[in-house]
Amino acid sequence: MSQDVTTPVAGQLIARLVQEGAAIAAGTEVAIVEAMKMHIPISTEKTGRVAKWLVDEKSVVAEGQPLLTLEA
Repeated sequence: MSQDVTTPVAGQLIARLVQEGAAIAAGTEVAIVEAMKMHIPISTEKTGRVAKWLVDEKSVVAEGQPLLTLEA
């Protein structure tokens, strides 16, 4: 079963903090999105493995856009 990790705000993805294939725990910060000169950490809600990044660093992202897919 997979789940997408989404961004709660529109902005620019300035950092991917985990690599594809990494096993991560619930609450792990996986990315930083910059919006209006503020850095907003994006965390996971569940434990799993990073299956695939869907967005490259420095890309502009929309509110609610999936950033990565997490597999249980």
